[in-house]
Amino acid sequence: MLTEHTYQKLEDGWDAKIKECCDKENPDDPRGCDCCYDTWQDELKEVKTKYSQTEEKAKQLKEELTIVADRRDRLKTWYDELTKANDLHRRICDQLELILNQSEKVSTNTDLAVHAIRVLYCMIRDFYMQVDVIKEKYERLLNCIKCLNNPAFAPGVGIMKCLEEYGKKLEAVLATRDELLKMLMAAIKIACRINKNIAAEYGLITVITEWKTAFNCDVLCDDSTDAPPPTTASRAQTKGTPVQQEPVASCLGPCDLEPMLQFPICKDPYYKCVDDQYLADKKAAEDLAKELLKETKKKESLLACKQSLESAIKEVDPKLRCK
Repeated sequence: MLTEHTYQKLEDGWDAKIKECCDKENPDDPRGCDCCYDTWQDELKEVKTKYSQTEEKAKQLKEELTIVADRRDRLKTWYDELTKANDLHRRICDQLELILNQSEKVSTNTDLAVHAIRVLYCMIRDFYMQVDVIKEKYERLLNCIKCLNNPAFAPGVGIMKCLEEYGKKLEAVLATRDELLKMLMAAIKIACRINKNIAAEYGLITVITEWKTAFNCDVLCDDSTDAPPPTTASRAQTKGTPVQQEPVASCLGPCDLEPMLQFPICKDPYYKCVDDQYLADKKAAEDLAKELLKETKKKESLLACKQSLESAIKEVDPKLRCK
């Protein structure tokens, strides 16, 4: 019995298979018999990895939020500028309407003035024609008196004195004819020029009407029946010119700011496009801010977990505890 259970020496290499199954211990990171220490080490590595990923994601979200928020603010500023320009456009149209209204009144008045001056010219011409007839009769009367050779009709005496005074007044009236006709012709010339430069056919009224047409003053922002003017791209396509456009996510075009504005600006598709892109960026910035806050909270939580694990591992570190 005793000989049956006596000690027998083990063969060399009996533990080779066991050693193959065991992890080789890292001399810089010895593993002890404390299961918490080993578990915390594994958890710390996992937490560090998650923390790095979360930190990098939060960094990217912050950078993206900065870009989107900056573009949102720029679009808001640009939209406000476009709104101011649209308001100024309406004020210009209102002023053009006032000028056109006053010009039409001036044109009507100048047209009537030209007509009145022409009537006045006819009246003055008729007046001086009558004066010429009177002068002719006056001279015939004087010639008859001279032919009578009557002493009673001596010059400067009696009726002859009256006739001589009448003749002087008649000459004075005739002397005003040339100057009066000169001023009358000048008045006709000025009135005709004013009427010509203002008249609707070819004057200032035509110019203002063309300006109103160019500014599309008759199109109102709240009028949904009138289509906006064609854009540059549509005009080019109408003429047969091919327009190369790359597909882009934004309706603003490849350069994001490429305006070809048409009046009124409120009816231009670009105006609505800027507003839509601003609202989209505003929504995107809000979503990114929420996601960034979520990732920041997650990062802070992982950081706290990481610091707790590092502190706990430090307390049970075999290298420090066994000194």
